[in-house]
Parts: sequence; C-alpha cells; structure tokens
Amino acid sequence: MEIKDTRVVEQQQQIKKLQKQNKKLQRFYDEYKRVCRNEEERIKELNCLYQIAQYVVIENDTDVALDKIVHIVPQGWQHTNESCARITFKDNKYHSSDFFESKVTQSEKISIDKKIVGAIEVFYQPELSLETNDPFLIEERDLLKGIANIISFYLRKQKDDENRKLIQQQLLHADRLASIGQLAAGVAHELNEPLGNILGLAQLSSKLSKLPNQAKKDLGKIEDCAIYSREIIKKLMEFSRQSNLCKEKIDLNELIENSITFLEARCIKEGIEIVKQYTKPITIIADPNQIKQVITNLTINATQAMKTGGKLIFNTRKDSKNAILSIEDTGIGIPCENISKTFMPFFTTKDVGEGTGLGLSVVYGIIKNHNGDIKVSSEPGKGTIFEVCLPLEGN
Repeated sequence: MEIKDTRVVEQQQQIKKLQKQNKKLQRFYDEYKRVCRNEEERIKELNCLYQIAQYVVIENDTDVALDKIVHIVPQGWQHTNESCARITFKDNKYHSSDFFESKVTQSEKISIDKKIVGAIEVFYQPELSLETNDPFLIEERDLLKGIANIISFYLRKQKDDENRKLIQQQLLHADRLASIGQLAAGVAHELNEPLGNILGLAQLSSKLSKLPNQAKKDLGKIEDCAIYSREIIKKLMEFSRQSNLCKEKIDLNELIENSITFLEARCIKEGIEIVKQYTKPITIIADPNQIKQVITNLTINATQAMKTGGKLIFNTRKDSKNAILSIEDTGIGIPCENISKTFMPFFTTKDVGEGTGLGLSVVYGIIKNHNGDIKVSSEPGKGTIFEVCLPLEGN
C-alpha cells in the first residue's frame, strides 16, 4: 500500500508539473497570438496610411482624393467589416461604403492654418460596445490623428496651389490688360484727329444753304457716328489711364448717393429694390468724377442684369488700409467661363448696339489708376458682386 500511495503521489506531482508547464505554454501561446494580432493590426494601419499618402501625392482633385481616402480608412481598424468612416470638409461630406451612424464613434478635427475646416469620423456597429465601453484601440486613436494630419497637409497644399494659380492668372490678366491699354492709347491718339475733321466737316456741310433734305439727314448720321466714335475713344483713353487725375478728399458714402440719385427712379420703375448698407465715415483721396463714373458704370451694369426686377445692394466698409465698396445684384449672373474676361475691352454678352464692351474696362482702368483693386464673383442665376478697394485717406 505504501508503494502504491507513493506512486499515486508521484503521478499527481507529475500531473501538476505538466499542468503548470501547459499553463506556461498557454501563456506563451496567448502572448504569441497577441503579438501576431498586434503585428497584423500595425500592418493594417501602415498599409492604410501608405494608401492614403499615395492619393495625397498623386491626386490633384480634392473631391476625388477625399472620396478615395474615406473608403480606405475602415481598412486600418481592428473590426474592418463592422466599421465605416465619414470625412466632412466645409459643406461637403464623403462616406465610405455601407455607411451608417452610431454612438460608438471616434473623431479628429481637420484644420488649415489653425482654422478648423472639417473632421474625420470612424463608426463601429453598436454591438461592439457591449463587451467594453470603448472598443477602439489606443493605436487606432493615434492612427486617426495621423490621417487627420495627412488630410490637413493635403488641403493646405491644395490651397497654396490654388492661390499660386490665382496669382499667376491675375498677373497674366494684368499684363494682358496693360498691353491692350498701350495699344488702345496709340489707336485713340491716331483716330482722334481724323474723327475731329470728319465731325467738323459734317457740321459745316450741314449749314450750307439749299442742301437737300436727304443730304442733311445723311450728314446728321455722320455727325452722330463721329460723336459716338469719339465717346469710344474717350473710354479707351480712360481705360489706358491717359487722362489726368484731379484728386481731392471725398466721402465715399456721399459720392455713392450723388452717383445713383438719377438712377434710383429708373430702378424703381424696373422693379429693382435699392438697399444701402453704409459704414460711416469713409474718407478717401480720389478723383470724384472718375470714381463717380465707376459707381455709375457698375450700377448700370447691375440694373441691366435684372431685366425682371430684383435687389441692388450697396455696401461700404473699411479695413486698416482700404475703403471697400461692394455692389451686389440678384440678376442673371456671369457664366464661369466669362469671369476672367469681365474687364477685357470690347468683351460683351449684350446684343449688338446695346453696348461697346468698354464700361467695365474703363472701371478697371480708373481703379488701377487710383492704386486700388476690383474683384468680381458671380453665380449664374443668382447674381453678381463687384468689390472695389480704394486706399483710405493717409494710405
């Protein structure tokens, strides 16, 4: 019996030893599986970041890039099949496949130059939060921050590229207008003298006695055409900045009132409501007659865009250096392809005989001659805004 008991004890000890070894092996195996799982997750995360970085480098279209990125994001999360993502940028939203919203979510802000412009969110199915209140891994939160930073970098780069292109377009546009201005000045000088002679001879001829009625009518038409041509030359001279400036201190708001006085009745008749939003006082040093012409030309241009009535808004404000006048209409707007041609001489969308296409060119020339700037923004079917910047008194 003693021998048997000894064997039993030895067997039990052996079993305990084996069980202890098994537990140790199991711990090693569990740790191995955990490490493998972690490695798999890290590979998924790195693969996710790699694909996103690829689109950031090669894709120039912001909408396409963000749409592709949002479809990649769930692939970097532990529960890929139970997750989805959304990117919000300004007023646009981009969703991954089979998108859903749930309370089990994590998000990061997207910013450009410290200004928040959107967010990226990842959602898990609600049942994943049953076992734990937060099913997201710490590494996944770091991953989301990384993706948000990449998107921020991409959007900042796109903004810089757009600004660079805009500056290049503006320089090209200014260069083109300057060349046209020089050409216009030369043409105007050459045409002034012969037109003056034509006008003078027509006026003298019309005073001859015993002149047939038809000849008088023809001479009258010649006179009208010569006067009209001289007006075009005058506008060309103004556009090419060949006219002298007579600057003085003026109140911009008062000048606007004086400029639109004779146009208000016409606006009322055509069903156009005038809205005045003035910041007072705004004093500039400028040629009142030329700035008055700018206001008149822009006002007439706005009323012609509202043939069935609408609203005409005059707004003045100022910053540290400039007085800013915006004239906004609710008219037909300007097609995108025509925006860059707005201030080009002789460019017009009006019917033949309704305009020379020089009104806005003259406005451009006057504003540039005052060391100012003018911008136009428009949405077809909704209206147009012309914004004029002029240096404040003392600048």
